[in-house]
Amino acid sequence: MVLELLGNAGIKFAAQLVGIGNIILLLGLLYFYIKSYREIKIGFTLGLILFVLLLMLQSVFSLISPIPGNNLSINTHEFIGSVIEFIALTILLIITWKY
Repeated sequence: MVLELLGNAGIKFAAQLVGIGNIILLLGLLYFYIKSYREIKIGFTLGLILFVLLLMLQSVFSLISPIPGNNLSINTHEFIGSVIEFIALTILLIITWKY
């Protein structure tokens, strides 16, 4: 498997890169939601802003507090979770951008 070839340090580094990508995507979403809230002040948009802020808090926290230990399965799990979150946020950003 590709993740095993990267090794423990490689997986941690890749997870950090994806985490930074998540924060960038969240900043893009936050920009669009705040812009939308200024035009149409509804609770749904305010909820989206809160959602993005909480996801950003989670992403920042995961970057500054790495999982202790050198277990390859823990790092692989963290990496896969970050990749899934990155894909989901990319889709959400594209949909938000279009509409």
